[in-house]
Amino acid sequence: MSQVVLRPMQWARIQDLHDCEPVSEADLVCMRDVRAALARHGKLDRFALHLVHKHFDMGADEVLVEYSDAGTREQYFKVERADSETAREAQPTTWMLDKLEPIAICVCARRPDGHQGRHERGIGIESVALRSMADA
Repeated sequence: MSQVVLRPMQWARIQDLHDCEPVSEADLVCMRDVRAALARHGKLDRFALHLVHKHFDMGADEVLVEYSDAGTREQYFKVERADSETAREAQPTTWMLDKLEPIAICVCARRPDGHQGRHERGIGIESVALRSMADA
């Protein structure tokens, strides 16, 4: 069974946001092709696109973790160490597709009861096989 592998993003090869070109006509053509592939697989309501970029460098032992607070309707990302126990329970949310198999580069903090919030700490991933593609 395939595994989703989480590892820190290779930040050195990713452009800073201010260096990224605006979306071009060629990008739109590509997006239409990606949309067609998602439609063929019935996944239009499961996956989306995002512009790969960075705002700062990250260490090899760090990963980006998404947090949300439904009460305040806030969402934010935080760099965390890639070796915490909580990270093994995190939900992958962003993948790089430049390799043969998808590599998760961002995870969403969660606990067994499903609660997520600002008070959680110490979430990170190194190269951990997290969950099967079927469970994702």
